[in-house]
Amino acid sequence: MKRKNVFLPLIITAVLTMQFLGTALPEDLSLLHEKTFATTPGKLLKVETQSGSVKIETWDKNEVYIKVYGNNKAKEKLEFKFQDEDWGVSIVSKRKDSFWGFNWGHSLRVRFEIMVPKSYNAKVSTSGGNIGVKNLSGNIDGKTSGGDLKLYDNMGNTNVSTSGGDIIVKNNNGNTKASTSGGDISVVDFNGDLEVSTSGGDVELKGGKARIDASTSGGDIKLDYWGENLGIDLSTSGGDIDVYLPADFNAKANLKTSGGSISCELTTNNVIKISSSRFEADLNKGGKSLICRTSGGDIEVKKK
Repeated sequence: MKRKNVFLPLIITAVLTMQFLGTALPEDLSLLHEKTFATTPGKLLKVETQSGSVKIETWDKNEVYIKVYGNNKAKEKLEFKFQDEDWGVSIVSKRKDSFWGFNWGHSLRVRFEIMVPKSYNAKVSTSGGNIGVKNLSGNIDGKTSGGDLKLYDNMGNTNVSTSGGDIIVKNNNGNTKASTSGGDISVVDFNGDLEVSTSGGDVELKGGKARIDASTSGGDIKLDYWGENLGIDLSTSGGDIDVYLPADFNAKANLKTSGGSISCELTTNNVIKISSSRFEADLNKGGKSLICRTSGGDIEVKKK
C-alpha cells in the first residue's frame, strides 16, 4: 500500500534550520520589554505564556537576555512578570482580565526572544505559539497547545509535546520524548533513546545508538538507522513502515501487517515463520528486538 512520498519533514528541515522561528519580525510587532539578568550556568529558564512564540538561543555571557515583541493588542491585553530566582529566571505572561475575548484572541500577537548561557535548562509552556530551542546543553521541557516545536543542536534530554503542530528535532545528543496530537515528527541525526508518538501524522527518524519506541495512529514510519541494535519498536494503525539498516545489523525480528505485505533484504536465520503478512526470524546473529506492526500498510526492511 505505497503512497506518494509523505516524509516532508526531512525535505523541509534545511529550510527550517535557516528560518529558525523566522528571521524577521512582522511589521505590526514592536518591542514591549527588554530585560537582562545576571546568572550562572546550570540554572533554569522558565517561561509560561498564554499566547505567543518562544525562541531560545545561547551565547557565551553569564546573562539571560530577554526581548518581548508584540502588537497593540498584546500591549493592551497582556501583563508580563520577570523574576530573578535562586534557581534561575522566570517569565510569566498572562491576560490582564479574566475573559479571553473571542473577538480579539486570534488577533493578539506576541513573541519572546531569549538568550541564555549554553549550560542552561529550559522549561517552556505556551498556549498559542511555536517553541524553538537551539544549541542548549541542558535539559528541555516544552509544551504548546497550537504550535510547532523546533529543536536544533541540543545536548541534553528533551521532553516536548504539542496538541496540533509538528515536531522537528535535529542533531540532538540526549534522550528524546516527543508527542503530538495532529502533526508530523522528524528526528534527524539523533544519538540518544527515542520515544515518539503522533495521533495523526508521519514519523521520520534518522540516527543511531538508541533504543526506539515510535508510534502513529494514522501515518507512515520511516527509520534510517546505524550502529548497534538497542531495541526498536515501530507501530502504525494505518500506514507503511520502511526501515533502512546496515547489512550486518543483528536483531530478533517480529514483523506483522494485517492489510499489506512484508519484505526483508537482510540475511535471516532461525526462521519461525515467514509469510506475506508475518515475519519472525533472526536477522544475522539475532539479538534485541526489531518489532514492526501495521494494521493497513506494508513493511519493508531494506539493506543500506
